[in-house]
Amino acid sequence: MTKLSKCFENILVATDFSDAAGAAVDTAVPIARRCGAKLTFAHVVPDAAASLAMANYGDGGGPLWVPTPEDAARLQNELREGAEQRLRKLVLEMRTGGLDLATEVLTGEPYESIIEAVKQKGIDLVVVGTRGMSAIKRVFVGSTATRLARMCPVPVWVARGGLPDNAQTVLAAVDFSPVSERIVSVSASMAAALNARLHVLHVYDTNELYGAPTISDETRAEFSYYRRRARREAFGRLERLVESQAADHGTATFHVAQGTAHRVINSTARRLDAGLVVMGSVGRRGLSAFFIGNTAEKVLHTLHRSLLVIKPLEFEAKSPKAENAGAQRRELQATVASTFVG
Repeated sequence: MTKLSKCFENILVATDFSDAAGAAVDTAVPIARRCGAKLTFAHVVPDAAASLAMANYGDGGGPLWVPTPEDAARLQNELREGAEQRLRKLVLEMRTGGLDLATEVLTGEPYESIIEAVKQKGIDLVVVGTRGMSAIKRVFVGSTATRLARMCPVPVWVARGGLPDNAQTVLAAVDFSPVSERIVSVSASMAAALNARLHVLHVYDTNELYGAPTISDETRAEFSYYRRRARREAFGRLERLVESQAADHGTATFHVAQGTAHRVINSTARRLDAGLVVMGSVGRRGLSAFFIGNTAEKVLHTLHRSLLVIKPLEFEAKSPKAENAGAQRRELQATVASTFVG
């Protein structure tokens, strides 16, 4: 088994014991083995006190029941003990011999608790599954995978199927921003470990200009020239990028395409039958994240393949504290409510 040369060392796999989470576990175990990494199985249980407080509302006549601190503590312990038992059973069922393993029961909002654990325990990769959600629910509620892709300061692997042992295609999507170097480095390392083909894609979009109905034939020809020039320059930059980051992997295949980024990435992944797509995320937060999103999130919501989302280094340095994330969520909910009610 090939060991990854540029690898993760401390992996957290989040599970809610669902089928979707099973794909994350089936991915995380072989990655940890190939990396020689520590692997933590984590499950998040609700905050009992907060959950009971939310259940205290009657029909205007006051709370139905006021739990004591002892009630909340007892329920919290029961939730934790039940989760610990299920985690131990899960570890026993997996082929984890020889791995440095740990289990962790976290408390609170899943994505906030996971981000806090990442920062406290030095995690350098989070692996999660994802469930299908409607577009409306994604906008107003979101999923743990989406929120982690948006806010987690370390790479997030959204698993849709276990890590394959046979040859696959790894597709790295880059835009030549600083994070592109990290994308290619990780992609080349994964491709080498999987004995897979490495494909590197850059997408540029000139549709709005080139398709404008009012431009002259001369201007259209000029746009055509610049489009051809952009393609040539993009191929050259892809070659230099891979040479600087992935010289030990061998030959990569380069793709330069015009169009809308998330659509081209999806279609290219399907055409190449890619087992893993690696790309960056700007980590947008607040209202713009919910109503605009970014390319990585659009790919996450439409791609039926595993996705590895990587953040810029500066995002890791400036990542917000988990407690701020809760405040941002509450602010968003108030804003959305006033928009549709007021």
